[in-house]
Amino acid sequence: MQKVVYISNSRDYTEQNDINDNKYLVRLNKLLEDGWVISQMNTQTVDVDPNLDRYLHKETLVSFVILEKPE
Repeated sequence: MQKVVYISNSRDYTEQNDINDNKYLVRLNKLLEDGWVISQMNTQTVDVDPNLDRYLHKETLVSFVILEKPE
């Protein structure tokens, strides 16, 4: 069985938060604990224009992860 999980994380480089508290990573970590394994992961970093006042973060990470659960 396969499952696709989407991960997104927008961060300001100065953030002190634990990245593992990100709602997408919490879900992914739970699936891994339940026996799912990562079979493929495509990650892309999207730079955000720091001159735009409405954006507080400077980087956005997006990824699609394909998980498989051994029978």
